[in-house]
Amino acid sequence: MEKAMWKNFNFVTKYFTKRRQRYITKTIAMNQQEFQLREITYQDIKDLLAIEREVYAGELPWTMSAFMAELGSKAPHLYLLAAINGKTVGFIGCRIQGTDAHITNVAVHTEYQGLGLGRSLIEETRIFAKKNRCETLSLEVRMSNVKAQRLYRKIGFASQTVKKGYYDENNEDALEMIIDLKEE
Repeated sequence: MEKAMWKNFNFVTKYFTKRRQRYITKTIAMNQQEFQLREITYQDIKDLLAIEREVYAGELPWTMSAFMAELGSKAPHLYLLAAINGKTVGFIGCRIQGTDAHITNVAVHTEYQGLGLGRSLIEETRIFAKKNRCETLSLEVRMSNVKAQRLYRKIGFASQTVKKGYYDENNEDALEMIIDLKEE
């Protein structure tokens, strides 16, 4: 009897406990160029900060310590970078919060924007979210970033709510956008 109960307990524990699954590095072709998508390591953080500076006009929305905390988190998460010839040109972060996979940050070097790299990174988080049985994929975007909002809508995100004064550095509002994964 005890053995059967223990076996059932082990099954339930394995089924409901979310384990960190490693991302398998892949190569994608875009615009006659090959990009490698792989998990971010602590050694990559300086490259991510450089992309942030370039994309956000010298600002650093995420600091080194913020990246380190996320990469070291025990919560299910996925942090990927895109590289061409060993040079980091984009990245994305996603963290599971209950039944929501929340995109914490996404950035593509301006030289590589418009090629579909951002879309590919978001698609990888969508796959990750589905594997983790999430019901939604969400993000926030600056109200002034109309170009990004347009991309997110093309991908399938719908506008939800406006978060007043969301961005600390200039008190700008954020638009929360969500994809309902239950409908896919």
